[in-house]
Amino acid sequence: MENPATPATRERVDFSKIRTSVPIPNLIEVQKKSYERFLQMDLLPNEREDIGLESVFRSVFPISDFRGLSELEFVDYSIGNWECKCGNLKGLHHLRSTCSHCGATIRTDPYHGGDVLCERCGTFNKNIVTFCNRCGDPVSLQLKYDVTECEERGMTYAAPLKVTIRLTVYDKDPETGAKTVRDIKEQEVFFGEIPLMTQNGTFIINGTERVIVSQLHRSPGVFYEKVQAQGYYLGKIIPYRGSWVEFEYDNKNLLYVRIDRKRKFYGTVFLRALGLKTDSEILKAFYEVSEVRIRDARLHRSVSPSLKGLRVSQAIKDEQGNVVVPAGRKITEALLKDLAKAKVTEVPLTVNDLEGAWAAADVVDLTTGEVLAEANQELNESMIASFIEAGVSSFEVFFPEKDEVGVVISATLKKDPVKTQIDALLEIYKKLRPGDPPTVDTATQLFQGMFFDPRKYDLSRVGRMKFNIKLYDRADATDRDKRTLDQKDFIDAITYLLKLRKGQGSVDDIDHLGNRRVRAVGELLENQFRIGLVRMERAIKEKMSV
Repeated sequence: MENPATPATRERVDFSKIRTSVPIPNLIEVQKKSYERFLQMDLLPNEREDIGLESVFRSVFPISDFRGLSELEFVDYSIGNWECKCGNLKGLHHLRSTCSHCGATIRTDPYHGGDVLCERCGTFNKNIVTFCNRCGDPVSLQLKYDVTECEERGMTYAAPLKVTIRLTVYDKDPETGAKTVRDIKEQEVFFGEIPLMTQNGTFIINGTERVIVSQLHRSPGVFYEKVQAQGYYLGKIIPYRGSWVEFEYDNKNLLYVRIDRKRKFYGTVFLRALGLKTDSEILKAFYEVSEVRIRDARLHRSVSPSLKGLRVSQAIKDEQGNVVVPAGRKITEALLKDLAKAKVTEVPLTVNDLEGAWAAADVVDLTTGEVLAEANQELNESMIASFIEAGVSSFEVFFPEKDEVGVVISATLKKDPVKTQIDALLEIYKKLRPGDPPTVDTATQLFQGMFFDPRKYDLSRVGRMKFNIKLYDRADATDRDKRTLDQKDFIDAITYLLKLRKGQGSVDDIDHLGNRRVRAVGELLENQFRIGLVRMERAIKEKMSV
């Protein structure tokens, strides 16, 4: 007996008891959108964003020779031939019209009727499409073979990539060194065939259907973890592209920095290289500094949050003589508010109240020029007596044991023999390039290029957002388009690390999916394209110098 014919389609029966409130997303669309953003092939050069191929070309170009007498500049690029069937109409500008309200350029759709929305002002405009007078077709992407033909013939489904390059040649005056333009040439260069994606999110390579799988990577940003074996915390700044920086401290309360997992060095060396040239600048960047004034051989300290926890030995009075804080009381948050309400700007101190105080800056006798106490030196009773005797009007102090940051920065400064910014740059160069003779220029260029050059370092918008959320609890604390680091970023990252010992902040779980992100096809190809273009840059520089 023959089996009955099986129907072409069956009704899908769902036996699950828990209903899904969120439908399954179109995952193929994720791949297609990613590749569209990478190519931006249907956009005019002035309409493209700084992403994908556009970002790669702009990050590598301009390319100059070693003498600086010639320069290659990137102008624009085009993918495929955009024309009608007969070739009479050519160019993407035939698929554009002008907004009747704001005058902006809008994209028209030759295959769908209805109005077109202007993205600038939100006005709907008529879908005015230009058709060829000869063949009657609009401008579209003309390919030699479609997907089916490529599979049958064993061809690659691709379109030509053409890049417009401008060469500028200069003449240099041997006496003044001034450069003048001698010649400018602009030419369209064929870069090769770039594969196109099919409607299924795949590629046809030599007649075979291929797919690029999205990858799960560690998200850029700043991350902290606890090293269980040693019992200390570790901080990392991970960029999208560029050098990794790790901050750590040991049981001796010494801060270390490691760049690209090379040999570690003192964190204060890194801070000096960033521009904090003196011990005083480093201390003031991390610690809460208070000013102590000397008047009539008596000590007075300015009112600040650092007073919290201090037990006053004398009563604090306002201008009318009313007692705001009685003697022997410990200053609390409420008493600080009372002092502010009573407009009390300073409180009387005794020498015992400055126990555990360290000098935040050099204390100098203005008469003789003698340094009575150096920055980051612990103060004692005899030192303070010498300040009063020398007629010092005020000096700055900090309390490392009581401060949220702790003693790490102060202890590291004590051990660090490097005292100038130049020596710090040379020290870092020796750690990163052992064996190479260091010079001030090469050391400065290496350090500046590692973190402050957008061509070599990219934190990315995602990394900047993660950075802001971790350190400031706000995604928009700093501009997301700011993809390089600055001095403040490093100071805030180190401060967060040091506060972890005091129970402030939280560590990150590297296995948590919130600390990972998906790199789709467009992003993966962008990285590979950049690697190839950087290799080509080296070859171009050598040929331009010949």
